[in-house]
Amino acid sequence: MSRKKQLPKWLALLLVLLLGLLLIITILKPSDQNSRSGVKLNSYVEKPVLPISPLPEVVPEVVVEPLELPLLQRVESGLALVIDDVGYDMPALRRILNLSIPVAIAVIPDAPYAEASATLAHEHGQMVMLHLPMEPSSEKYRKKMTPYFLHEKMDRQLLRETFLKGLAQVPYVEGVNNHMGSYLTEKSESMRWVMQLCREKELFFIDSKTSPKSVAADMAQALDVSWASRQIFLDHDLAPEAMQAAWQKAEACLAKGYRCVVIGHPHKETVAFLEAQFSSTGLDSLIPVAQLLRGGDAAVQAQLTAEERL
Repeated sequence: MSRKKQLPKWLALLLVLLLGLLLIITILKPSDQNSRSGVKLNSYVEKPVLPISPLPEVVPEVVVEPLELPLLQRVESGLALVIDDVGYDMPALRRILNLSIPVAIAVIPDAPYAEASATLAHEHGQMVMLHLPMEPSSEKYRKKMTPYFLHEKMDRQLLRETFLKGLAQVPYVEGVNNHMGSYLTEKSESMRWVMQLCREKELFFIDSKTSPKSVAADMAQALDVSWASRQIFLDHDLAPEAMQAAWQKAEACLAKGYRCVVIGHPHKETVAFLEAQFSSTGLDSLIPVAQLLRGGDAAVQAQLTAEERL
């Protein structure tokens, strides 16, 4: 048998040394992946850890209940101001509202700024009224009647529709008073229909008393509608001394312990008079017109019959 040839010892030792050297080089050399990416193992810098912001506190939703204003207590004596013919002059209305006195704003339904005026008055916490056009006695003014006027020739249904059309033009309405109406307010049947609708819509009525023969207050009382009547026109005459005399008459009415409803208009002279009157003295006894109403406080405003509701 032949003997296998063995490597010389020195050669074997050399091979072991070479293998060891290669192993050391392999360990010390960066990996190919790190070399390709250009990342140096000994140059890694740890990024600081940013603090985590706390979650915002959950605040439970607050449900705001609508504000319920107390009913105004009626009084046996007081002085209240109503401004008629509103809806044409917004700057004049703003000046009146800036007086910060209780004042009812009566808006004509077909005025160009009817809705805007009613909204502005409501935003200032003032009472809004529909200044409802009614047939006058004067032929001159009859020729100027618009489709919003109530007149004697209307049957019950047409009068109702016209009233409701006017009401739809003025938001936030709480009461009604007549614009003109020196003829219609004398007619019992027409005014009865008006009061039936006021009762249905829970509106009070203030008789502007453009006719001494007006039956508006009588019909309101008969149908248990809250009502009041005008005692004084502030600006029938626009002269400052005339308005001062009218106001003194209102103060005398109050001094006697009466209910005194004063009606004015947004004329520039009237606005200037009111600004002078209330910037200098003021009047603590000036109250909302709703406190001077009569009637309408029956046990239940009786349910309207089918006939009354049409």
